[in-house]
Amino acid sequence: MNNKNQQSVIFSCSHISKKFELIEVLNDISFTISKNEKVGLVGPNGSGKSTLLKIIANLMEKDGGVVSYSKQVKIKYLSQIHLEEEKLSGGEIAKKILLPIILSDADLYILDEPTNNLDTDGLFMLENFISKSSKAFLIISHDRAFLDKIVTKIIEIDVVTKSSSIYAGNYSDFIKERKLKIERQWKEYDDKVEKTEKIKTNVNLRSAWLKRVELEKNSAKNLPIHEREKKPLDFRNPDGKSAKRLKVMKDRLERYESNSKNVTKPKYNLPLKICFKNERGSTSVFDLKMVEKKIGRRKIGPINLHIQYGDRIHIIGKNGTGKTTLIKMVVGELKVDSGIVKRGENVVVGYIPQEKWLDRPNNKVISEFLDVTKISETNARKILNRFRITTEDVNKHISLISPGEYSRLIIAELIATNPNCIILDEPSNHLDLEVIEELENGLREYKGTLIVVSHDRYFVEKLKLNKVIDLDNNSKKI
Repeated sequence: MNNKNQQSVIFSCSHISKKFELIEVLNDISFTISKNEKVGLVGPNGSGKSTLLKIIANLMEKDGGVVSYSKQVKIKYLSQIHLEEEKLSGGEIAKKILLPIILSDADLYILDEPTNNLDTDGLFMLENFISKSSKAFLIISHDRAFLDKIVTKIIEIDVVTKSSSIYAGNYSDFIKERKLKIERQWKEYDDKVEKTEKIKTNVNLRSAWLKRVELEKNSAKNLPIHEREKKPLDFRNPDGKSAKRLKVMKDRLERYESNSKNVTKPKYNLPLKICFKNERGSTSVFDLKMVEKKIGRRKIGPINLHIQYGDRIHIIGKNGTGKTTLIKMVVGELKVDSGIVKRGENVVVGYIPQEKWLDRPNNKVISEFLDVTKISETNARKILNRFRITTEDVNKHISLISPGEYSRLIIAELIATNPNCIILDEPSNHLDLEVIEELENGLREYKGTLIVVSHDRYFVEKLKLNKVIDLDNNSKKI
């Protein structure tokens, strides 16, 4: 770090660690924040992000490490909990976030999920204020579009090692660099394994050759003298150094294998390759005619909608306008109060409702997978293995697998059903980073019909959805 950057640093933490009873939450967390810097803190749910913020804000004791502030630096911490206590509109929540920032003379603001429950206007207000602010910010957010627009550095908490990694740039820069880093680690590992195997093969071939030569030499000793003269034997390579070269190679292999004992597989797997295949159904996927439904004191409809094969639809609307209700009527989980919903012939729907991510069935992994997909157990195990759900994992009760494994299970179920119409209700709220990134890649190449409810701007943009159903215009109080 040059002198100029050293002078602008207003906060640093070095080797921070924290345990709750015997569970290690953080280990070796180190980074700095400079004046005016906007920093994003990312990591899977349960990786200790909120715990770290509380330690930095002096609201929780650390077990080890050092937290340092430059002289007279003031910190303002806005927790996620405080922002969710009241029933406010998105704009009111944005003002609630911004007011203490505007009124405070702090140098560093720590924000935990500030975009939760914000509408479009609220998001714009918050993004505009933070990006123009001369103050420093450390932010936890699942809103990847928000991080893309605001931050210039990403701190990632590694859920495996509980340590930190630092990436320059915004969220998209972080994703690219992280992927390249994982690919480099695997290439180095594969190169090391390949080199060791090559040396082993050469040693084994030369050992086998020397053994054959020794057998021929011993056999020749028993031949009559005139037979030996007829068939002179050369028990050496052209360079005459086979035995010596073999010893050199064996020594080299021993040294290489000794060095390789400490070489382990990278802790992060290569990205999942999510690819959807389907047989096309009819051109007409769903027809809705004068559909209406009461939801408490609100009514949606009448809705007239024609969905064709290949449509990529984004259902939008404020909370309570009936987005999930509309989806449930389309798939037949809810009856309409009036009107007609007609499904086209050979339309195979892959549907993941919001509650699917939260309500784990009382079942074993393999049983649940077979119940949902209706495929053979052999094929089921192959698909699950592809999603890194091992032979041991498939027989576990679903309550015992990790959130990441459960995410992969749900996406594996979706792929195995070969849907030609995929319907997703807020999928990115509950998926691990790796899974959501690869799901986006798979859905971008998907040729079937796609219907999505999502507030995740980053997700929506990557999917290139081309039709919008706005329920704000089809919903009213009664």
